[in-house]
Amino acid sequence: MVFAKPIGQDVVLVNPVNTGGLILLEGEVLGAIARHRQRSKIAPEQGGVLLGYRRDPHLHVVSASFPARGDHATRISFKREDPSHAAKALRMWKNTDRKIDYLGEWHTHPEMHPNPSSIDKHAWAAIRAVTHEVMLFVIAGTDEDWWIGCGDHNGIAQVDPKLVTAP
Repeated sequence: MVFAKPIGQDVVLVNPVNTGGLILLEGEVLGAIARHRQRSKIAPEQGGVLLGYRRDPHLHVVSASFPARGDHATRISFKREDPSHAAKALRMWKNTDRKIDYLGEWHTHPEMHPNPSSIDKHAWAAIRAVTHEVMLFVIAGTDEDWWIGCGDHNGIAQVDPKLVTAP
């Protein structure tokens, strides 16, 4: 899915899981994630958590965590292990009177047109198994392409790129 708007601008997507719901991804967050794309042949995958507001039925991503020293990354995998991701999520949650929440995960793939791997699907299933909330999953490819989906206890659905709307 290629965004119709340049990275760095807010993007609004139709949530495929919550009827009538929208997903607002702030341009600053998308730009920061885009800077972690695997542009060289040896760059490892990168990733972090997505943070923002749950305004039923909408999700509003305002921040993310980024790779840290304690994470494990190879060319074809990323395992979020550094405690800084959870610390940032907890700090933002406390500083906003529990309004900013953990919304999901993001990571990169070393391919132009990313798709979830079986490892991604397994990891996301584990996340979905411990929450009743709709979760957001983002994969940034090597160029301008992104895979974005939402999941709940029933499974994961990809955002339909035809349903991208401008704010």
